[in-house]
Amino acid sequence: MTAGQPSRRRRLTTGLAILATMVAYFLTAFPGVVQQLGASGQARLVWPSSGLALAAVLILGVRVWPGVALGSFLTAVQLVGHGPLVAAGFAVGTTVGTLVAYVLLRRAGFKSDLARVRDALALVLCGAVAGMAVGSAIRSGVLVLAGVESTGEYWVLVARSWLGTGLGVLVITPFLLVLRGVARRPTISLWRLVEALGLVLCTVGVTWVVTTGEGRQGLFLVFPLLIWAAWRFQLYGAAPCVVAASVVTVYAALQGAGPFDGGDPQSALVTAQAFVAAIAATTLFLAVAVTERNAAREEIDMACHDLVKVVSILDERLRPHDILTLDAAYGPSQDLDPRTEVGNSTTDIDTQETRTEPIRHQPQE
Repeated sequence: MTAGQPSRRRRLTTGLAILATMVAYFLTAFPGVVQQLGASGQARLVWPSSGLALAAVLILGVRVWPGVALGSFLTAVQLVGHGPLVAAGFAVGTTVGTLVAYVLLRRAGFKSDLARVRDALALVLCGAVAGMAVGSAIRSGVLVLAGVESTGEYWVLVARSWLGTGLGVLVITPFLLVLRGVARRPTISLWRLVEALGLVLCTVGVTWVVTTGEGRQGLFLVFPLLIWAAWRFQLYGAAPCVVAASVVTVYAALQGAGPFDGGDPQSALVTAQAFVAAIAATTLFLAVAVTERNAAREEIDMACHDLVKVVSILDERLRPHDILTLDAAYGPSQDLDPRTEVGNSTTDIDTQETRTEPIRHQPQE
C-alpha cells in the first residue's frame, strides 16, 4: 500500500493539472472570440489560449496535453459554434501545434526563465512562428475539408489563424512564465512596487488615449512606457504592461475606435495586429537583453571579488615571515654579525648551529 501511494498521488496531480489546463484554456478563449470579416470567414485579433497552452506545457510538462485538447474542443463547440467533428479537428490542430512548439523549444535549449536573448528568439521562432503555423495549417485544413470554408480561402485562413495564435504566444506566454518566477524573486521594496503598479496604470491610460484618438501617429507614445518598464523591471514589469496594452488595443479594435475606425475591417485587423506584435516583440527582446546584461555584470563582479580574495591569500602565504620576525627582534638599525660569540660557544645565525670551542689561556710567565 505504501508503494502505491506515490503512484496514486502522481495520477491525482496529473488529473488536476489536466483539468486546470482545460478550464484555463476555455476561460482565456473568451477575450479572443472570433470576429466575422466579410465573406472570407472569421479572424482572431489575439488568441490568448494559444499562449496559455504553450505556457502550461512548458511549466507543467507534456502530461497536460489532454487538457489542451479538451479545452480546444469545448471552445470550438461552445464559443465558435462548430460541430463535434470540426471541433475534434480543431483540438487535434491545437494540440499538435503546441507539442511541435514544445519539442522545438526543448531542442533549441530554451529555458523558461527567459534570461537570455537566445531564449526570446527561440520563443518567437519555435513557438510563435513554427508551432503556431503547424496548428493553423491543420485547423484551416479541417475547415476546408468540412466545407465550412472554400478551398481558395485556405491560405488566407492559415495566415489569419497563425497571426492570432502567434500573438497569443508573444503576449501571454512570457507573462505566465514571469508569474511562475515571481515567487522565487526576493521581496522588492514598497517604492519599487508602487512604481511598477503606476507604470502599468500609465500604460493602460496612454494606450486608451492613443487607440481611441484620431489618427495612428499617437500609437508610438506607448513605446516609452514599455521601454521604461523593460529597463527598470525587465520582464517582471514589461510583461504585465504588454498584456495591458494588448487588451486595450483589442478592445478598441473591436469597437472600431480611433485608428481602427474605418469601413474596411481587414485594415483595422492588420493595424491592430501589427501594433500588438510590435510592442510585444520589442519589449520582450529589450527586457531579456537587459536581464542578460545584468547577469553578465554580476558574474564579472563576483569574479573580481574572488580574484581579490585569491591574491590576498597568496600574499599571506608567500610573505617572508622569518625576516619580519628578525627585524622585530633585533630592530632594523642593528648590524648583526653572522657569527656571534656567546660564552665559550659560537652560534652561526645563518645555520642556527652552535659549535663549542675550548677557551685557551695564555701561559703566565
